Amino acid sequence: MLHLITAATTFHDRSKTAFFIAAGLLVAWALVVSAVGIRSAKFPASQSQGRAAMAITAVLVLFAAAMAVYTAKTPPGAKPYRTGAITNGVTPTATPVTPVSQPTNGPLKLAANPSGQLTYNTKTLTAASSKVTIDFTNSSPLMHNVTIANAGGKVLGTTPTFEGGSHTLSLNLPPGTYTFYCSVPGHEQAGMKGTLIVR
Repeated sequence: MLHLITAATTFHDRSKTAFFIAAGLLVAWALVVSAVGIRSAKFPASQSQGRAAMAITAVLVLFAAAMAVYTAKTPPGAKPYRTGAITNGVTPTATPVTPVSQPTNGPLKLAANPSGQLTYNTKTLTAASSKVTIDFTNSSPLMHNVTIANAGGKVLGTTPTFEGGSHTLSLNLPPGTYTFYCSVPGHEQAGMKGTLIVR
């Protein structure tokens, strides 16, 4: 009987196994008591035997009810997810959101990855006015620059291509969205680019 109960649990959520075992024990006990009662006209044979049967039945009913309540909760190991429902004990994966930088009145700070990876330290720059100044630092062992282009791909300004140190690029740009990137061949294609938003 226990093998059948265990096998049945494989078709359901594993977190409900305790409930299935408790319910299976209750069903098995009910079958045993019924079989003994049908075969013997003198069951229970004594008052103490009747009380024992009732006590075992009550314990099994309480155990099954407790397991039903316990397994109805979030399964162990599954952490509640604040913005989504837990389905079958599986927490949905959160979609990462790229933060938008706050508009900056002063110079915008931008840096190349110092370890030599072809990336900047941010993917978004936001200027609070049309007078845009970008302070670019390159501590990478590779040559880099910062180039600004409009939505049509026209280059509006660029720093020198250099290794070590920093350079400043100042432009007057109408409000809108622009692209900043490194124009060294292959660097933009490898991911060294981002979005400049002018308020």
